[in-house]
Amino acid sequence: MDRSACRKILAEIEELVLASGSPLCWRIAREIADYTVPFIVSIDDQLSPSGTGTLVSFRDSHYFLTATHVWERALKKSDSIRIPLKENSPCRFAISPKEVVSYSAPIPARWNEWGPDITLIRIPPERVGSFTAVGRPFYPLSMKREIRIDCGLETTFLMGAPALRGTFTTESAIPELQGMNVVQDTERYSSTELPSELRMQFDFVDVLVDTTQPDVAANFEGVSGGGLWKVYVFKGPDEETQTFKVLAGVAFWQIGPRFEPARSVPRTAEYRLGSLRPLRLERSDENGLAL
Repeated sequence: MDRSACRKILAEIEELVLASGSPLCWRIAREIADYTVPFIVSIDDQLSPSGTGTLVSFRDSHYFLTATHVWERALKKSDSIRIPLKENSPCRFAISPKEVVSYSAPIPARWNEWGPDITLIRIPPERVGSFTAVGRPFYPLSMKREIRIDCGLETTFLMGAPALRGTFTTESAIPELQGMNVVQDTERYSSTELPSELRMQFDFVDVLVDTTQPDVAANFEGVSGGGLWKVYVFKGPDEETQTFKVLAGVAFWQIGPRFEPARSVPRTAEYRLGSLRPLRLERSDENGLAL
């Protein structure tokens, strides 16, 4: 394909992605939502939202990939962890935190916005069928994902369940997942600015989410643990618009929420959210830790 033809295709794709109420972005968000789970915790029979996770697998094991503070400060301390299995359905997955095992990097003495804040929570093998039976897929971390795209547009989506977008009472919890298209050309890798003992093997990237987009929450409490996805949009042989999606990281801090990689997740991001101005994703205590 010559450059002129590619530029024309890229312009067409960009118009589809940036269109107000874009059907293409809606479709992408719906597809990624199949991998995304909103966490609800039950404590003394009261329900409350408690972050977001991604369904992932590594070889024969299955996990929730989320932020460590979501596990340590909410899920681990609850009586029960609950997850809606299907949209507009009362059917829920429920499990005691005592039934799962978490795997994460050691928590440092000074645990702040630099993390590390990423955790895999293993789902018991006998419970995985609850998700697969309703068509929920697991993103394969152990599988190399490759595709040749001669002419395509790269965009980025943040998935999460902002508490402001759901409906929560002491007896009922109805979370709402959102797929938010990240503002283009805002990524700034910053791991090289950190001392090696802080950055370890992790990268941190600033990205922006435009909260003026339709239905995007103004506050991102509840998004912690959600996935950052690279989405490549291109034209197939039949000229239909196709996508290729790669899980790139995990959200855990606003101003900055950062995305860190698990070993099989290629890279991560720190980001600012809002109408191109800094906001805080999670409330902070006096030590600056995400809540």
